[in-house]
Amino acid sequence: MNQKTYTVVPGLNMGLFSPKDLEKIVAIINKYDVPMTKITSAQRLGLLGMDEEEQQKLKAELKPLTRPVAVNGVHYVQACPGSQWCKFGTSDSLALGARLEKLSFAEPLPGKVKVGISGCRMSCTEPYVRDVGIFATKKGWTLVFGGNGGGNPRLGEVVAEGLTDDQVVDLAQKCLTVYQQNAKTKSRTARFMERFGIDALKEAVLAK
Repeated sequence: MNQKTYTVVPGLNMGLFSPKDLEKIVAIINKYDVPMTKITSAQRLGLLGMDEEEQQKLKAELKPLTRPVAVNGVHYVQACPGSQWCKFGTSDSLALGARLEKLSFAEPLPGKVKVGISGCRMSCTEPYVRDVGIFATKKGWTLVFGGNGGGNPRLGEVVAEGLTDDQVVDLAQKCLTVYQQNAKTKSRTARFMERFGIDALKEAVLAK
């Protein structure tokens, strides 16, 4: 067996699953004698060291326990526990994340889009280094765009503040649409924003 294989189970975005579902997931993992599992930095489930054919069988069994992935949607949504579960949370990041997971587009996005949502200003999910970053204040959601935490890091720039849930979902879709229509293939939002600029983005997505 190739011990260097690595695969990620989609549909576990935000790392959410009930204890009962976790028991079922563990039972399936044990059935296939998976050498190692990992909760990834994207709050998804990584399966390490498996035979490729066995990986596909395991994923098929896990599919009923995972959420459908949106067509041409974001790569993943990372969210903190938010006001539902955290004493510091001022807004419900998990509910907002569930809505953003469903964003879909007619055509594929130019590159990976990673979303980070934090329910307070402490920004545990590092929204400033996500393609779409969202964090809560007492005045509402702040949306930043064009961040990247990779080998060529870039801080995202604030597009708007004091947003409601509906407004931030709508604005995220508008920002990604502008990115989709104007970015080069395989270009992440950070590189796109270096060329396009925050002023042009605001002009395109904010109501006059």
